[in-house]
Amino acid sequence: MFRQLVLSAALLATLPAQAGLDDGIDAYNKGDYAKALKEFDAGAKRGEPAAKHMLASLYFQGHGVGIDQKRAAQLYTEAAEAGYLPAQANLALMYAGGQGVPKDSKKEIAYLRQAAEAGDLQSQFNLGQAYRKGEILPRDYAKAVFWYRKSAEAGSPAAQNEYGLLFAQGFGVPLDYVQAYAWIDMAANGGTPQSVKNRAQLLQLLTPEQLPKAKALAAEYASKYSRPST
Repeated sequence: MFRQLVLSAALLATLPAQAGLDDGIDAYNKGDYAKALKEFDAGAKRGEPAAKHMLASLYFQGHGVGIDQKRAAQLYTEAAEAGYLPAQANLALMYAGGQGVPKDSKKEIAYLRQAAEAGDLQSQFNLGQAYRKGEILPRDYAKAVFWYRKSAEAGSPAAQNEYGLLFAQGFGVPLDYVQAYAWIDMAANGGTPQSVKNRAQLLQLLTPEQLPKAKALAAEYASKYSRPST
């Protein structure tokens, strides 16, 4: 359900330009963690939420410094309280797994919801998962549909697959194999193994009349909702 706490290229690209932050990011990408640590620490001391987030990630991963999940959690919290979306998303993961903080489903959901409402695709997907599974929140397919759809329309292959499965099962939405195929096809074309299997199963369920409609809708959705490869 949850992503790893790592500095992805996509995340790095979204960080705002601030004095020293770009130098730290460049150093991180080159594997010069000592310089990255120096730059991020300086930015954190200036009170920059992005720098605090990046510094927390170094402590979490043990890059340029010993692993210290408690220190990471403290820095993520400071950045999150300043409204920094990536830190909110990571704190949700830490409270989910009890990493650096006591495991706490209420705080997990609170931070997850903040990040999801601010537009974080993975958090939107995770919140949809939480409502669908009914383990840390009461099962609510209508809310699962809401969050899956937000993430799916923003280009998340995982959300596109799960949203499509709801149509295939008739959970929270009308049973509709054409819609199911259109959403799952995007994730399958992205190479997601389970989506490939799901699409193959749908091809066995679609009638000869439905198949061209499903493929036409899949092409329409792909033009609207597929996220460019990075």
